[in-house]
Amino acid sequence: AEARKVHISSDRQGRIESDLLHRLRLQHFLLFPSLILWPLVGIFAAIISIPMMPLLKLIEWILIKKKALSGVAIIIQRYTRWEIIGIPRLDDGSKQFGKALASIHRMPTTVFLGLFAYLIVSYSPMSSFNVLLLSSLVYIILVSAISVIRAATESTLTFADPTNRRIIPMESYVDEKLGPWVGVGLIFLLSRQLMYGSKIRTGELLIDPVPFSISVLLVLYTATIIGITVEILFFRSRGEEVRMTFQKQMVDVFQPDVYLFNRNLGTLRLVPLMPLSLWLETDEDYDDLLKET
Repeated sequence: AEARKVHISSDRQGRIESDLLHRLRLQHFLLFPSLILWPLVGIFAAIISIPMMPLLKLIEWILIKKKALSGVAIIIQRYTRWEIIGIPRLDDGSKQFGKALASIHRMPTTVFLGLFAYLIVSYSPMSSFNVLLLSSLVYIILVSAISVIRAATESTLTFADPTNRRIIPMESYVDEKLGPWVGVGLIFLLSRQLMYGSKIRTGELLIDPVPFSISVLLVLYTATIIGITVEILFFRSRGEEVRMTFQKQMVDVFQPDVYLFNRNLGTLRLVPLMPLSLWLETDEDYDDLLKET
């Protein structure tokens, strides 16, 4: 509605929303060569993705159906004494183009987990084939767990820290805890591989620095194709149900309220809106709620 008032076209609105909410950075552009190499790495990605789908179902059953993730949220809330509230996401009502970029925006963490697992396992005293096999297994477990957690927390749910005057969306909390470990870990592991090289690597293939460097790139681009597969097969098919189920579990425990976080002429305000339970009953659509009232 606001875009129509200032005569902004739908396409331009989508580009503005995407630039503000899901700006692409260097790590995203590092993954683009995988679109060229997909006929090569797609075979390896398919081999890994096929057993990953049942594992995603299993981890979703443990974390969501058996309420393990809500139990973790309860522990975090009791330990930190934070409040759990609801604030509508900034990209609610965004264009489909923006939602596609949101999928791309999520991918670096998923992709770099694959490289992280490979570099850790490459230290193990085993053959090159076993290194690849074990790193694939570790990656499948990691990406399955992280995907379910991120799908569940991409919601209205927000931590409110009154002591430090902070508002932390649950999805941002997950990224803040996961991102530094993956980023710093990759820098440490890659620098150690460059400094010590074949002294710490085993296996006939990985001892030589050139094949090892090629294997790192193949792992990176294979993980990118796997990330795309996860986005298509899990986030788009199961993401909404996982998110809604987790929010309902939080309602049962905390009965949080939804607030509008408004900015007007430099003034920031938290405006109480409704209980989260009612927000979920309206399918998280603020415009429909206004029409009803």
